[in-house]
Amino acid sequence: MKKELKKAISKIFPGGEAKEKLKLIYYNLNKAEGVGFELAKNDSGKRIYKTIFEKIKLFTNEALYPIVADFNYYQHFYKVKQGDIVLDAGANFGHLSVFFSKIVGPEGLVYAFEPDSLNAKKIKENINLNPDLEDNIKIIDLLLWNKNEIVDFYEAGTVGSSAVWIPEAGKTVKKESVRIDDWVKKNQISKIDFIKMDIEGAEIEALDGCIETIRELKPNFAIASYHVVNGEQTYIKVEDFFKRNNYPYKTVCFRKTEIITFAGPLTKK
Repeated sequence: MKKELKKAISKIFPGGEAKEKLKLIYYNLNKAEGVGFELAKNDSGKRIYKTIFEKIKLFTNEALYPIVADFNYYQHFYKVKQGDIVLDAGANFGHLSVFFSKIVGPEGLVYAFEPDSLNAKKIKENINLNPDLEDNIKIIDLLLWNKNEIVDFYEAGTVGSSAVWIPEAGKTVKKESVRIDDWVKKNQISKIDFIKMDIEGAEIEALDGCIETIRELKPNFAIASYHVVNGEQTYIKVEDFFKRNNYPYKTVCFRKTEIITFAGPLTKK
């Protein structure tokens, strides 16, 4: 029913302000408790989007209607709190980075790992739309991997950017990769509370480079593990990794297709 209504809206209002206002009404009628949507303007008068999630207000260039549920999904076991150190691996346009930034406050930090330069530009633009943000988001132009080397990377400027899944005609760039363990040592990171990871199939490589960090800092993880690599969904190997390292984990499926593997001290079987 919802899909049919969306198609009807698209046919009646192919574009423009009228369509955006109608979408706003639709999503506000179907929103979850504690969520709200509004249209707004930036300093130059361009339309932007205001999302209210559990009293936190976020301004973004992109509508968060279909993805705001992810804010709860990723915090299914561990809820980010004031003063936390967070790694947002695969930050994309920075929606979760901005959200986490407002939670952790001036005593916390969010490291937004995003090797796609087009996406990193979008992160900066969304940061600038939120004047109340603390200076606590650090954009890291590195690709998380199991070796420190130069890697071919499909830079799509979308959620589909990947070092693992590269379309046959896809344009690649050379990107510097890093093991989380080495990055932690180099930057003298003594605490990591939460790692959200959605890096388009490279989760296994990133975890292989994170063994010492898991052992010493015991971070909590929320890993998007629905990607398919070599015909197999990644949650299978992600679970195997945590099992081999004797680290608590649990995979949960949301919305039938949103599979997230959680791990860490607060993960409940």
